[in-house]
Amino acid sequence: MSFSPNQYLKADAVEHFRCQQHAARTFVDEQFRLLPKNKFLYHVAFNINWPALNIKNINVQTILTLKDEINLLVKSTDLPAYSVSHDVLNQYNRKRVVQYQHKYNDINMSFHDDNMGLINQLWQAYYKYHYADPTVANTRGAYSKTAMQSASHITAPYGFTGKIAPFFNYITIYQMARHEYVSYKLINPLITGWTGNKLAYSDGGSHHFDFKIAYESVYYDVGYVNSGNMEGFGAVHYDFVPSPLTSSWPQNISPSPSFANTTFGGSSSVATPDVVKTSTTPAGTSNFSTQQQSYASPGVAGVNIPTGSSTSSTTVATQVSLGTTGTTTGTTSTGITPDYTANY
Repeated sequence: MSFSPNQYLKADAVEHFRCQQHAARTFVDEQFRLLPKNKFLYHVAFNINWPALNIKNINVQTILTLKDEINLLVKSTDLPAYSVSHDVLNQYNRKRVVQYQHKYNDINMSFHDDNMGLINQLWQAYYKYHYADPTVANTRGAYSKTAMQSASHITAPYGFTGKIAPFFNYITIYQMARHEYVSYKLINPLITGWTGNKLAYSDGGSHHFDFKIAYESVYYDVGYVNSGNMEGFGAVHYDFVPSPLTSSWPQNISPSPSFANTTFGGSSSVATPDVVKTSTTPAGTSNFSTQQQSYASPGVAGVNIPTGSSTSSTTVATQVSLGTTGTTTGTTSTGITPDYTANY
């Protein structure tokens, strides 16, 4: 209940309770358009540069066969982050902020350590591709103590292999909501850190690997959620069997509009302001709104944002009269929008 005087507070002997609809009208109206997205609705796809790899390597053969399962084992991931370099200059004693460079911050990605060791093999294949050490380590005499001998004793390659072709062409992170996605494609990604986490008898949790990934650029895209648009999505272990549960709910409900299409695909029509008229409050009931309200439909310039139907009506909550036994019910148009800030 408001403690600030406004037009909706009346000196009436009959008191009424009513719940406000601020949150519902923000997050529920217009097909949940402004509802915050869930963190767990995501998919990650790894595009590996197969021609550049040695297919005879057993790890690569396994990864080639089970490549779509790698996507399913991503436990968590960051989204791209940026840092802008800038200087604060003095322009005739006025501070002027000037930007001159931006960089892409490394992102952290965590993988489940599966029982088969698929993610472990992914790292081994990557490590062996870019560095000679893990292969040479199994060569007899490669790590003998030869510091006091001539250079002719060093016959094995060590360190970076010098291969320029990337192991990953790109990594795409899909964030999903309302049957649509926003994607972040990391161009020429490199693993700059790999951590195998602590093992302990006293810890009953699952083990995971942590990656740190650097990249050269980011490409953004939007689209509909399906296996054709999202790389590797629904390719394996996806349950396509429909539920046997039925419902008596009407089947002629219109589908959710495509916000990604209307926002980024472009609509030639522009959202125009809606004028909502409220009916006069009947005598003997609380004054909900007695004036004409005018507001503009929320939207993006040049974009037609869908609005709710103005023809349907809904029954409001029963008004309980304090100190009496009588109750009053009524109906109101879904378009009514009281101006709660009129006297603030």
